[in-house]
Amino acid sequence: MKKHLLPLICLCMLIAGKTFASPILPADTVVKLKPEVKQIIEKVIKASGTFSIDEVSDLYAPNAVVADEQPPFSWNGQLAGVQWINSVEKAVKDFKIKDFKVDLQRIKTFQQTEEIVYLVAPVEYTGTVNGEHFEEQGAFSFVLRVVSGKWLIKSQAWIPRNGM
Repeated sequence: MKKHLLPLICLCMLIAGKTFASPILPADTVVKLKPEVKQIIEKVIKASGTFSIDEVSDLYAPNAVVADEQPPFSWNGQLAGVQWINSVEKAVKDFKIKDFKVDLQRIKTFQQTEEIVYLVAPVEYTGTVNGEHFEEQGAFSFVLRVVSGKWLIKSQAWIPRNGM
């Protein structure tokens, strides 16, 4: 009899392991990324390739923080996005990058409630420097909050792929 119980116990442990191994999300977590949040991220990433400060001027919270690998490395406040875009444009000019392009890849990592979202946006920047192909891959982590009924960026940080 004991011989027959072992496979049954193993099967029960396997089923229990699969059940408990899946992530348990809080009850208020939204399973699908809200379209308005995705549009904000798309605007910001696109603006970083076109240097369009008008696109980002109203997307950041009054106490926003942006961190990137370009000096001065962090910007604070409602104009943090504008200042960051200006620093990206300066870096592209300083390094004489031609055909500068940005590609936002599929966002797979996010946690979201009705009022706050955390997400990771994989991005690839490409161009040419002195006739040679330039490529930098990495990801931005974002936190967005609803402020006065509007989604705004609270924090944004760049992590280059070689830093992961």
